[in-house]
Amino acid sequence: MVEMDNVLLICNLRELLSRKNISANKLSHDINERRSTINDLINNKQMDKRQIPARLIAKICIYLDVSPSDLFEIGYNIEKMKNITD
Repeated sequence: MVEMDNVLLICNLRELLSRKNISANKLSHDINERRSTINDLINNKQMDKRQIPARLIAKICIYLDVSPSDLFEIGYNIEKMKNITD
């Protein structure tokens, strides 16, 4: 069983915006969210501590025409897992 502390939420917003040729500024403006919030998601900043409102996830998914599973994926902190098994 995987320790939940080793699980990471990874946001794919950077890739989705790039694929759709949409800037972070445009997304921020069009969905009426702070640019810093969008940047934090793009840069996966503090994703281990972040609480992302369902409303924000819905707005981004609807705007980009993607599902939440396209926007986010689950990863594992390999370094932490290595320390446990050593």
